Amino acid sequence: MPTRTLVTAAPPTPNGDLHLGHLSGPYSGADMYTRAQRLRGAPALYLTGSDVHQSYVPLKARALGRDPLQLADQYADVVAAIFAAASFDADTYVRPQHSKLHTEAVQEFVAALHRAGRIVPRTEECLYCEACERYLFEGHVTGACPRCAAESDGNSCEECAWPNVCTDLVDPVCNGCGAAPGRRSFERLVFPLAEYAERLRGFHGSVSMSPQLESLCAELTACQLPDIPVTHPTDWGIPVPVAGFEDQRVYVWAEMVPGYFVELMEALQARGEDPAGWRGAWNDSEIVQFFGFDNGYFHTVLFPALMMAYDPELRLPDAFLTNEFFQLDDSKFSKSRGHAIWADALLAHVPASVVRYALAHDRPETARTSFTWDRLRSLADGELAGTWQGWLDGLFGRIGTVGGGQVPAVVDPGPAQLRFAAALDALAADCLAAYEAAAFSPQRAVRCLNELVRLASAFAGGQARLCADRPDSVRARTAVALEARAATLLAALAYPVMPDFGRQLWSALGLPGTPGWESASAARDGRPVVPGGHVFFAPLPEDVDVRVMGA
Repeated sequence: MPTRTLVTAAPPTPNGDLHLGHLSGPYSGADMYTRAQRLRGAPALYLTGSDVHQSYVPLKARALGRDPLQLADQYADVVAAIFAAASFDADTYVRPQHSKLHTEAVQEFVAALHRAGRIVPRTEECLYCEACERYLFEGHVTGACPRCAAESDGNSCEECAWPNVCTDLVDPVCNGCGAAPGRRSFERLVFPLAEYAERLRGFHGSVSMSPQLESLCAELTACQLPDIPVTHPTDWGIPVPVAGFEDQRVYVWAEMVPGYFVELMEALQARGEDPAGWRGAWNDSEIVQFFGFDNGYFHTVLFPALMMAYDPELRLPDAFLTNEFFQLDDSKFSKSRGHAIWADALLAHVPASVVRYALAHDRPETARTSFTWDRLRSLADGELAGTWQGWLDGLFGRIGTVGGGQVPAVVDPGPAQLRFAAALDALAADCLAAYEAAAFSPQRAVRCLNELVRLASAFAGGQARLCADRPDSVRARTAVALEARAATLLAALAYPVMPDFGRQLWSALGLPGTPGWESASAARDGRPVVPGGHVFFAPLPEDVDVRVMGA
């Protein structure tokens, strides 16, 4: 049995601010999943880092006339600040340019693959811009995807998630000068991915993933998989530790595999454990990986195959949890067009609990979803500041008048009260199931939370005359006790989605520490609640959209 869960989120590229589309995917998902594990008392580590060696970093730096490493550090700081503002509690955030462990691990990974004959030299025609004197791949080139015809960068298509080999792009252009590139032969170290197709099919049958990802995996492994260059003749990235290829750099997507190992090493080191024991820690853990569907090929095909080639005894991931695109007004977020809601700007004006609730409520789990200001206001003002806050205001008032400021005991509940208690238990079980890897759905979890509040509010309405006419009766005190149980469950079950709210409500209910499922189930009666009004949710400012957009 795994001793803990390792939760990874595909590392963000430090070439710009994060917008809500970024925030809605792997980073919020991984945080919610990690917190749900801890809610149950299961140890879990949330691992991520900075994807500094993506080609988009020097491209952005060149456009701004900046030093790439300085730019990467600046945006890595921005990302870390956004994570803190959104209460994303990653256990490690590795910055490769400052991590000796990272460089050593990546070079050892590539050297080991080469020694074992898993990666081999091969000379092939590649795209080359004569005007820029540049080898073109990834963000340096754009063309039409050879499979779906959508606009695509080199090496993979964001739209259909299929890989390309750059030379098969339709009508490619150099992103440096806009010219059509020519071709030039280069010798690179390549990974013969097709050799792993059968093993990958077996692996895919054992891992939890969405139906869309299952289809992608089946289609990819049914075709002739391409040879994947793991080194490129470029000047950005980690130098290749193989004789004859020292001037090339490790392909950033191959770098990401040992990068995940380094994230674990640094997390172990931070906990006072020996980072050299990462292999045992990795193999003894459940591994759950979060990434966007557009990166599906890398995480489900390339990475597992590289892991098989590197160490056949290495544990492969247990679950792949993906998201589709989160859009703005039904079209994709775009930095270049200024079509974006920047995460730091929104979090400066809207509480993290509200932002996280909205992102979970409309999370693009299996299909694209869209952000609108009207939608955010409806959720924030109508659902949270309206329905949730309204019920909680009434409950704390009833604890004061009926319970004398303490949570009463459940004594001899009537039939309606028993039905309410049973319905609470059923909703709690459904919500907990939504936090499991096999059926992970923050959308479903939030709907369970909404239903719990509505159920509790309706129950309070049905018990209102009893509490008003006979506030000292056993039945009235039992009604309030059951409502307090509903609030305790709400604090615990909402904690993965809205940790700040969960902690605040938990504390107001007189419970110590951090929300936990065992503590929620065993919460004692007779405990005093925190007196006074509790504003958990307030309406959004009327001009919040203007403030965020800077209009």
